[in-house]
Amino acid sequence: MADPAFRPAIATGLAAFSLGIGFLVFDPGGLARALREAAFDLVEAHVPARRQPGGVVVVDIDRASLAAKGAWPWRRAALADLLAKLQQAHPSVIGIDILLDGPDRRAPAPLLRMLARTTGRSDLDAVADSLPDDDKYLGEVIARSDVVLGLLLDQDGKDAAPFAAPILSMGGVPAQRPLSQEADGIDAPLPGLVDGAVAVGALSLSAGPGGARVRSVPVFVRGGREIYAGFAMEVFRDAEQASAFVLERGGETVSVGDRAVPLREGASMRLHFTPPASWAARTLPASDVLDGKVAPDRLRGRIVLVGTSAPEAGALLATAADPLTPTVQVHAEAIEGLRSGDLPQRIPHPAIAEPLAAAALGLAALGAALWLGPLLAIAALLGLVLAWAGLSVGLFAGAGLLADPVGPLIPAVAAANAALVVMFARTRKLRHAIERKFGRYLSPEIVRRLAAAPEELKIEGELREVTALFSDIEGFTTMSESAEPRTLVGALDAYFEGVCAIVIRHGGMVDKIVGDAVHGLFNAPLDLAGHARAALDCAVEIGRFTAEFRLREDARALGFGRTRIGFETGPVIVGDVGGLGHLDYTAHGDAVNSAARLEAINKQFGTTICLGARAAAAIGDQERLRPLGTVTLRGRAAGTAVFSPWPDDATAERRSLYHAAYAAMAEDRTRALCLFRDLACRWPEDPATAYWVRTLGTAEPPR
Repeated sequence: MADPAFRPAIATGLAAFSLGIGFLVFDPGGLARALREAAFDLVEAHVPARRQPGGVVVVDIDRASLAAKGAWPWRRAALADLLAKLQQAHPSVIGIDILLDGPDRRAPAPLLRMLARTTGRSDLDAVADSLPDDDKYLGEVIARSDVVLGLLLDQDGKDAAPFAAPILSMGGVPAQRPLSQEADGIDAPLPGLVDGAVAVGALSLSAGPGGARVRSVPVFVRGGREIYAGFAMEVFRDAEQASAFVLERGGETVSVGDRAVPLREGASMRLHFTPPASWAARTLPASDVLDGKVAPDRLRGRIVLVGTSAPEAGALLATAADPLTPTVQVHAEAIEGLRSGDLPQRIPHPAIAEPLAAAALGLAALGAALWLGPLLAIAALLGLVLAWAGLSVGLFAGAGLLADPVGPLIPAVAAANAALVVMFARTRKLRHAIERKFGRYLSPEIVRRLAAAPEELKIEGELREVTALFSDIEGFTTMSESAEPRTLVGALDAYFEGVCAIVIRHGGMVDKIVGDAVHGLFNAPLDLAGHARAALDCAVEIGRFTAEFRLREDARALGFGRTRIGFETGPVIVGDVGGLGHLDYTAHGDAVNSAARLEAINKQFGTTICLGARAAAAIGDQERLRPLGTVTLRGRAAGTAVFSPWPDDATAERRSLYHAAYAAMAEDRTRALCLFRDLACRWPEDPATAYWVRTLGTAEPPR
């Protein structure tokens, strides 16, 4: 079962993960597809095309050609002259990326006939009949070689259909599948021109649902009831001298000669654009061809496409390569891709594979966010992002397969960030709670450690070794009964502030203040190296502070008693305990009880500080401690050795005499009494020496 502390983060992370998966699967508003297509553009732009250019030549009716040969649109006779020049170089096929619909309205004969109808002069019709027919001339030139013309899909088009695409079906008919481009009609070339052409292909290019950029060309389109091949497909078919398009594998691929083209969604063919700067190598100005400036070898046996890059021709559109790409260059890219086989394809079954990858990445990222620290979780998420993006780029560079480099990462990023935000909020809340709870009772360093790593605090309870310290004011009950309340409270505030500050300064925790007693813990809630020694140093400083405090005017007026301190080391249970909505971080165990008893033992010996055997052993520095004897603490059956730190006035001589007298008690109590009496004369201020003088003078010393 999950840790309850993680449940909100798990729930939030899973919710974000589910939303990410839903975004990929249901694609609201086409956002997922638009993001995927933009990512594919980026991948394709950074992976060089796997082909050798040179098979396609673009003859561009550019602005320089228009300036030299006349404004757009050109007369059909000028276009015929251009085709005739090209045919002299014997290209394999010529494709014209210009819609030649209707008669040429700029030729002299049509203009005279229009003038005759307008003026009513019938003699002008006779003159028109005697002039050369540009359309007839162009049709004759087209018929001399393999020329592919173009048509456009048009919902309002009324043209009769020229010959449709020759399709040989080995399984699956394109009419049975949805196509990316369909219309009720077409705008077709002039029939007299079509008669001499070897094929007519669809010039229509569409950005499709992936956004505003053209990324593909049609393999097949539907115009009215007929199926037509795309312009690039028809040009390539003629160049390959293939008699028909052959549908294979249940209509999943179409073969053109030796080239098999997968029929992706909508029967379109995705392009892998080369950089626009490289297009100049295959492009010739139309004016240079007309002026005979192009060597025939530059065109012989090549696929030649005639089109225009002049803005006034309206043949520019946005592609993944350039926002102003001439359509003739798009068709050239398609044919180059067909020749080389460099046609990007989606990975097999992307609708299944990519959501599965998204699920795996998302769950891995969520797990990292939940069970690793924030920095490691972010590093793991970054690693997943780089791994998937690298895999996507590698698949395309090595096999031409497109795997969505961004979409499957959305659930991972969403799940990890959602979980991290919830855990950050929880950590922040816990940090504030720790600072509020422990700020007054712990050293700033320990509070900082707890705030930085709240998980180190075992609030639910743990067994740990601590040194418990108890202090108490001697005669407090009598003093409080006779004291003026405001004076007593003011003095106690100053007293507790000083004692608590000393405990905190030595790395201890102020467990609680009960009446006139201060309870401190060392080595809780976090580890404190040398906690018994820290408690000893703390006790000594408290003893000095309280002795000076008693000299204050208000303390003297109250008759402030001396402070007694006891501490012991041992295993205790620490944690938050309580009821009715009130929890208190405290300790329970033998060491706590013993510290309270040892504080009271100071009454017996007259000392200020008394510590137990386990604390003395943990301190390890016997030079700082002197033995007081063996006593039986209240509630215990067995005796225990107790110790006290040497007073400030304990000279080396006094310590030596005390040790000698104390050791003598084991063998000769009379001699020990003499030694203690001698020491009492030399050191009359020492209460422990006075205690042994009194005790050894009795018949039976207490054990």
